[in-house]
Amino acid sequence: MFLNCHSFHSLRYGTLSIKELVKQASDLGIKELVLTDINTVTGIYDFKMECERIGIKPVAGVEVRKEGKLLYIAVAKEFSGIGEVNTLITEHNCDDKELSETAPEFKNVFIVYPMSNIPTELKENEFIGIRICLLYTS
Repeated sequence: MFLNCHSFHSLRYGTLSIKELVKQASDLGIKELVLTDINTVTGIYDFKMECERIGIKPVAGVEVRKEGKLLYIAVAKEFSGIGEVNTLITEHNCDDKELSETAPEFKNVFIVYPMSNIPTELKENEFIGIRICLLYTS
């Protein structure tokens, strides 16, 4: 599974269309794919439809950033989790609600923190993400 994939909905970070992203995953034999565009959920519907058409399990999420800094990745556990993530992003984008360094209380969302933003205490649904390339550097 690829956990942190961006499409062109992630302005200046993603270049692939949803269709190209899903096709590339299919070509690599990926069976489950997580779309986590930056501070947006606009591609989720097309992503779900394209994944189902090709036979990949779609998982929706968002990469949450504040002023370019990665705060965390929010991944919906199930459909209701998408609503929780959408509420957070809508309040930020439309109501100028400031994003916190740590995730709010989510019921149906997994949170993955980068090494640069680990909270002092992790909740049951929170994890620390490590890039594989960092495990093998000398």
